[in-house]
Amino acid sequence: MKIPVEQIDADAQKIVRRLVASGFAAYLVGGCVRDLLLGLKPKDFDIATSATPNEIKALFRNCRIIGRRFRLAHIFFGSKIIETSTFRANPRDSETSEVGDESNELLIRRDNVFGSAEEDAARRDFTINGLFYDLEAETVIDYVGGLPDLDKRLVRTIGDPDIRFREDPVRMLRAIKFAARLDFSIEPAAYAALERHQGEVLKSAPPRVLEEIYRLLRTGWAQRSLTLLERTGMLELLIPTLGKAAAQPPMHQRLHQLLERLDERAPPQSPHSNALVLAVLVAIVHNGTDDAQNDFEALETRWRAITQELRASRRDSECSRQILLAQRRLVPNARRKSRPMSLTKREWFAEALALFEITRGDDPALTETIARWQRLQENSGTPAHFAPPSDGLPARRRRRRGGRRRRRVRDAAPPTGESIQT
Repeated sequence: MKIPVEQIDADAQKIVRRLVASGFAAYLVGGCVRDLLLGLKPKDFDIATSATPNEIKALFRNCRIIGRRFRLAHIFFGSKIIETSTFRANPRDSETSEVGDESNELLIRRDNVFGSAEEDAARRDFTINGLFYDLEAETVIDYVGGLPDLDKRLVRTIGDPDIRFREDPVRMLRAIKFAARLDFSIEPAAYAALERHQGEVLKSAPPRVLEEIYRLLRTGWAQRSLTLLERTGMLELLIPTLGKAAAQPPMHQRLHQLLERLDERAPPQSPHSNALVLAVLVAIVHNGTDDAQNDFEALETRWRAITQELRASRRDSECSRQILLAQRRLVPNARRKSRPMSLTKREWFAEALALFEITRGDDPALTETIARWQRLQENSGTPAHFAPPSDGLPARRRRRRGGRRRRRVRDAAPPTGESIQT
């Protein structure tokens, strides 16, 4: 099966051809091969090779080796990164203990055992992600039965799903992600294993779990993902506040309504911000009250519960809070002194307006209000999506150690990174 060369990233082709010219085996691998065969545009291109990370680095000056558990080579082309990994074997194959012994801990903590291309394919999570593409021969290499599963639109684990999910429980969230994104079905044995071992996901590193949850919700398939999380019982396990609320029929309807609108607004080139996703989850369980003080306290309680359950970063949590608090200011109020342009200049304003449209866009009385805020946003030059600073904190002036504090010059430009205020 041949993939048109013009659909393959030119820099990825250069990397593969240089590795092959240097005497190494090298193939395109994983999601890029899967997506190209499905007629989709890959978001990135990954390469697998027989070269070790140090050998890769010796060939490419624009290479950086990263990772502890996984030693990977990142090859940089401006802002683009092409991940290049060495063929690996399943580390458990080299251990003397029996994998099926229930007394043994199956969770993989180190994964730097090098192997062959066939062993590398066998250690991947799902058959549809275990495909290789040989650029020189222009053929797909399928060691794991991924091509038939692509035709059947099926997410199937490579090997015993009970073992594979216990080795790396985040694979359960990835199974849901691929089923939702590609509109595939999860193979029955894998689905049953997912239900049996769902509690294992709590053993995984919280940042990995959180990142997979964000990926489920921010790129246009949030509604299908949450449906699968509900059916498998993982929603109440990962986000108890949302899971309990979703069990109530009116709230269940609201959940799917708001997530459908979130999916409709998914940017074509870049995903929603983490802060907007968090704000939508809080908005689902928060309908508001007539009393302003009680409404604020209820909002704070629900915001804190969800961000703590997800273990969200302080940056994303605080930004989501500002997005939620801004909702009241977007509603016209004759008694409140309005300064609309000051609000539109906030770095999170586009996200606040997006949440307002998601939660209130079906109210005919607010149609003109939303249009007015959109015009003000365009005139203010506010970016369409929030791009938080790298450290997540507002810039502050700092006192030099051992010296006097500088006098502020009145005519100087204001410091960059305006602090977030309500």
